Amino acid sequence: MGGEEISSRLIPLTRKEVHEKVVQMLSMEEKGKLLDVPTGTGSLASRLQKMGFAVSCCDIQPSFFAAEDLTVQFGDMNKKLPYKAACFDYIVCLDGLEHAENPFNAIREFGRILKRGGKIFLSIPNFLNIERRLRFVLTGTFSKIPTVDTLRNIWKGELSMVHLNSLGYPLLKFIMEHNGFRILRLEKDRKKPKMNWMRPIVWIIRLYALFVSRKRRELYRLDETLMDEIIMGGNTLIIVGEKIV
Repeated sequence: MGGEEISSRLIPLTRKEVHEKVVQMLSMEEKGKLLDVPTGTGSLASRLQKMGFAVSCCDIQPSFFAAEDLTVQFGDMNKKLPYKAACFDYIVCLDGLEHAENPFNAIREFGRILKRGGKIFLSIPNFLNIERRLRFVLTGTFSKIPTVDTLRNIWKGELSMVHLNSLGYPLLKFIMEHNGFRILRLEKDRKKPKMNWMRPIVWIIRLYALFVSRKRRELYRLDETLMDEIIMGGNTLIIVGEKIV
């Protein structure tokens, strides 16, 4: 396979801004063993290897992989991943959890294979920005639901290619804490200028939250979900966590 053909296939399957943010954050970390799952074409994995990380790649669709300097292993995040316990210093999972039938199991597996003190870099659709909250009020869904015909005709019945769940930040935080993680940082992929006209609605929501009891604020994670990174965030939310147990 020629260099130009490889380069054309080695394209990110997630938003470019997400890759750039994660690369920037990992550039500040000590180098170590890193798992990229789902790795997609291997675009991010190849960049991270060039930065000095010892990168392993895993995906439920290995046929997409195009990074010539790396290999990929088959792995299903709904099941046990093909790695020993506590063998990675870092895990990167970008735009993967929403495609999993069992995101709870994925986080459990990440906790198993990550070393204590290791860090995890996740990205999920930001279902709690004000745009998607209003969409839910109007439509009853946070995003478009694929049809069975779309799944059959375009994705050939492969469920992993579509969004299977609307896992939002509050529940994700609970799952992570239950599996021995603590949240270190939240980041948006990029600003969405068209949401600025919705800011008065955000002010009303924040005003309402001022009159909510501390217990209810904690139960609904209001102090976090009303942060600009989430409620005024972009299409994607980036979460950095650390395994503490």
